[in-house]
Amino acid sequence: MKSTCIRHPIWTFAALLLFVVSFSAAEDWPQFQRDATKSGLTGDNVPIKPAVIWSADLQSVDLQPIICLGTVYVLAGNGTLWALDEVTGGVIWKSQMDGRAFQSSTPACDGERIYAASDTGDLAAFDARTGEMIWTDHLTDKRFECPVTYADGRIFLGESIAYGKGLKRYFSFDRDGNEYWNATAETSGYLWNGASVAGDFVIWGDNDGMLVSVNLTDGTIVDELDLRDESRISFAKEDAGRIRSSVSYKDGYVYTSSEFSLNIGYAWKIGFDQTTGLFKDDGWGTAVGFSTSTPVVYNGRAYLGVGEHGQLGELVCLDDSSGELIWSYPLDGGVKASPAVSVNDDEVRICFVTAKVDTSAYCIEDTGREGKLLWSFNPPDKGYAVGSVAISGGSVYFGTDSGTLYCLSDEAGEEGGFENKT
Repeated sequence: MKSTCIRHPIWTFAALLLFVVSFSAAEDWPQFQRDATKSGLTGDNVPIKPAVIWSADLQSVDLQPIICLGTVYVLAGNGTLWALDEVTGGVIWKSQMDGRAFQSSTPACDGERIYAASDTGDLAAFDARTGEMIWTDHLTDKRFECPVTYADGRIFLGESIAYGKGLKRYFSFDRDGNEYWNATAETSGYLWNGASVAGDFVIWGDNDGMLVSVNLTDGTIVDELDLRDESRISFAKEDAGRIRSSVSYKDGYVYTSSEFSLNIGYAWKIGFDQTTGLFKDDGWGTAVGFSTSTPVVYNGRAYLGVGEHGQLGELVCLDDSSGELIWSYPLDGGVKASPAVSVNDDEVRICFVTAKVDTSAYCIEDTGREGKLLWSFNPPDKGYAVGSVAISGGSVYFGTDSGTLYCLSDEAGEEGGFENKT
């Protein structure tokens, strides 16, 4: 098999052994925001004084990498699905899907198979070890632009915003590609609107500012909530705008974000009854500015990114009980991506990228009263990033539209591009 050019340092045996030992206890990051609730949380550490352990020259990377059983998987812009060794970055295999130029649907791994959806409207399953395509199906001409969600043998994803408002489907399939159901609605579609699984229900948002709850088994729509509807929630907003983020779920609440304009957008916490599948008038809607970021909730705090392409942005930390701002960290680029949060030894560290040309990756530590910069990294490829980062085994993974996938860790490597504040 012909492989791409992979750049990585010459490893000493001791350094490689140390990295492998630390990796052995790593937590996987097998789908967008790590799990079917879109928690965005991991117990793995992040690097403190990171270096580029390896980088891989692929083709435009515009989505979150996933990590499963020692392998990093990423769907490149031309539809090539790559499998790379998590420790060295070496190519294990690559397989080709039908793809055009921009992939925004993060694949999912169940430990045996990779499920990937493309901008041409195809869904396919690959053997995670060999890259063999097990099955593929062309499902729509409306493309796929939201993450694949996997839970207990079921796959969930929705049709994109292509062709404007009309009948669009959100699908559920089994591992072999057989359709369980599709929930059809008159909607502008689903851009980055990954689903979250809460008990016997599946929840997602859409480009019209609606939240939908369906029965996981048969796809029956149980409840729909318009974020502008004051008759349903007392904290509704007339200018709620569009939901272009995934939904996360935690302890009886749904979290998401919305955007109305460059300056107007909201973070949302909405009560959800896991026994009935109904949304409740409980929670908050906080004005934060334009956001397409999926909130991550931990220890009474909610973290999300704010800011559009090329605009100034922020990482914000909100009080989970009230929605009030605790702190914000200003940035020179918008944060469209969802944060990845490492929780280890009572330290909370938030990793993300800015949506701008000549992007940077950041790690912010929540010190309690403020967000403190732990480090930032400006990639040498000067590319643009919109996909979220993934964390596993003490390393941070992300890619740029220049086609480079990076692995950052504390092990010895190339240190160029870093600003370290420790």
